[in-house]
Amino acid sequence: MKKVILCAAVLGMAANLFALRPGDAAEELTGVKWMQGVPFAMLPPAKPQEGAPQYRAAVFLLTRGQTADDTLTLLNYLRRTFANKVRFAVVTPDSETDVKALLARRPDFELSFGVDSTRKVTPKYLGSSRMLPMAFLTDDSGEIIWSGEVVDLGETLRKCFDGSFDASAQRKIAPLLDELQTLLSGDNETRMRRTVDSILQLEPGQPSALRLRCFVLESSNRAPEALELIRSQIARAPKIPRLYIEALNLIARNPELDAQTAAIVAAYGKSVTANPDADNQIAWLLLTRQEESREALKSAKFLTVRAASELKPDASGALRGSCLNTQALLAYRLGKVAEAARLQNEAAGAFRSAALTGAEAEAKKRAEYYKTVQELAK
Repeated sequence: MKKVILCAAVLGMAANLFALRPGDAAEELTGVKWMQGVPFAMLPPAKPQEGAPQYRAAVFLLTRGQTADDTLTLLNYLRRTFANKVRFAVVTPDSETDVKALLARRPDFELSFGVDSTRKVTPKYLGSSRMLPMAFLTDDSGEIIWSGEVVDLGETLRKCFDGSFDASAQRKIAPLLDELQTLLSGDNETRMRRTVDSILQLEPGQPSALRLRCFVLESSNRAPEALELIRSQIARAPKIPRLYIEALNLIARNPELDAQTAAIVAAYGKSVTANPDADNQIAWLLLTRQEESREALKSAKFLTVRAASELKPDASGALRGSCLNTQALLAYRLGKVAEAARLQNEAAGAFRSAALTGAEAEAKKRAEYYKTVQELAK
């Protein structure tokens, strides 16, 4: 099943030839009917207001897609993280009825949401591709500076604000990605490897190229080579948490590589500090994807403890609740069921304070499970 899911994702990328890409001027979202929020403009106003957000991100998705809910959750997180710095909006070619159903299910999502009722805007951005959700990021000049899978939008925005984003590199990468995606339907591995190498020279760890190359290697029963490729990118860009997550996900799919878990986490712990969010994400991954691994359990404990110690008093309820979720699961795995139930109830409280009703409900469900385990163990 894991290979089928990966294949579906990457084969979708093969047709992912965008009509618009980095370096192009953005097209205005003309004809979009805004079902929620204020109308969203991709181009800057003639007279920009002082203090206006520097960047704008439009996300194209399908309301019935498997990742629609995850995308809205991610955008909620990015809205909180980049408040007053970035404007976000969602556009879909789906019907108004579908949008109303999605928004009714997600009252926590309040960003602008539009329907491309004429279906003219979506093709301008995506061309013939149906690989959604995809994000397009513009700067205050109205130029598209980045486009890619929405899961990578947060990392890109962090680079924009810490000064490490290279817009000129993105303009060079875009045609190489187009070439790489067409190569997937052929049988020229040498050319594919060279194209990937060219992209990774321009941007170490570039997510789309790295994922596609690793998919090809893993599908050919060459998972150790895929792991070595990821580790080579970690060596070049050691402060990107995603690379460690990619490595650990690969290990989780290929348990014979579990001996590498400790080394990957040790490298992460040395290079990435003061990031409780990433610590917590990786700890949760280790606890839920490598349940039988001793090394994963030990690494998860290290990261969970570090995340808790580095969590700031003013951390968001969402992050605090997520960390408590992980602490509770770790306590449960260590046989401390009463502590797990207590921590899980605290997680529910944190999510409630952040008005995250779905996360609160899930936390309460886990707390009841831990309580049931306690009762049955008597």
